[in-house]
Amino acid sequence: MDFRTYLKENIVYLDGGMGTLLQAQGLQPGEYPERWNLSHPEAITAIQKAYYDAGSNVVSTNTFGANLLKFSEEELEEIVAAAFSNAKAAREQSVGTQEKFIALDLGPTGKLLKPLGDLDFERAVAVFAKTVQLGVKYGAELI
Repeated sequence: MDFRTYLKENIVYLDGGMGTLLQAQGLQPGEYPERWNLSHPEAITAIQKAYYDAGSNVVSTNTFGANLLKFSEEELEEIVAAAFSNAKAAREQSVGTQEKFIALDLGPTGKLLKPLGDLDFERAVAVFAKTVQLGVKYGAELI
């Protein structure tokens, strides 16, 4: 079943925080949590599996800050691909019997738009578009 159909007829339960749980496992101040998709996939998968096991229908990928302003195009693709791989593994390993979906987690760019900041609107659109395109490529069911 696709997410939109499911949403029309059901209450949807979402996951919770990721960053605070990663901090509890050793994520250091200033360290990008998105890189943990590659360096600590078992930690990411375990957190997501726990959310599914607790009854969440939707688990978000560990991609909140994944964008071209923080990562090169190549690293961004590696991070997003690994994020979806981790979330899919969590879904497969979960003992929960509810419908399960994977959402691309898309957070702020980390920069302010002009005139308050130095980020052009068109650049912001391109930055978000790239992350969304990768999310769709690797299996996002919602964003």
